[in-house]
Amino acid sequence: MHVPVPPEGLRPGQLGVVAIGRVIIGDIAATLVDLAQRGLLRIDEDTAAADGGWLLTLAVGARSRSAQSAVEYEQVLLDGVAGVGKTGSLSVLAAQLPDTLERTRHAIVRDAVHHGWLHHLHHDQRTEQGEELVVRIRAFQRDLRHLKSAEGPKAFTGRLLPYALHFGLTDPAQDQLVRFAHALTATFADLPGWKPLEHTRPPIALSEVLEKPSIDEQMMDSMVGAGIWLTGW
Repeated sequence: MHVPVPPEGLRPGQLGVVAIGRVIIGDIAATLVDLAQRGLLRIDEDTAAADGGWLLTLAVGARSRSAQSAVEYEQVLLDGVAGVGKTGSLSVLAAQLPDTLERTRHAIVRDAVHHGWLHHLHHDQRTEQGEELVVRIRAFQRDLRHLKSAEGPKAFTGRLLPYALHFGLTDPAQDQLVRFAHALTATFADLPGWKPLEHTRPPIALSEVLEKPSIDEQMMDSMVGAGIWLTGW
């Protein structure tokens, strides 16, 4: 079975800003899962905790390793988690991270502009290079759907998991990181500035490339899996 490969240079946290023109809370959750898989963050489940049982801790040696491997928005998020204390629960993070989330959002946008995917002065508009990237994202999403059809959601391990989370292709009972992503989305989705927008479909070039619903449609349609990701599952 062909293993899908993400578009070169595209990290999980950048999907929303390229595909629908805004950073969503699912981008934050997918980024945290990605950072955990890369050994920069520990995500532990504590069933005795009153707020859902999830604790985030900066991994030992993460600061030195993140300086080499993390891009700006990932570092902003890691610094925010570290600033909460040695270990932060979801409720504590939700109360103390709004400023970090806003700075993470701006850093993601700056990164997309730096890559040439968004216009410098109009961040809600994709460049020609950004439009081409959306076509590759759709093809990647299609390949992930085919992989799920062939092998089920448990096929999404390693670096594919954060992307599959973003597209709503995972099973909540799949593993610890998926359960965490659901819990974080539910906890953070109502923060000011992060609530889902009303259903809109921004104009997009080359929309005829796939016959299936586009990423824009899927992410903004509450009846489709990725739309559920946006609205807190």
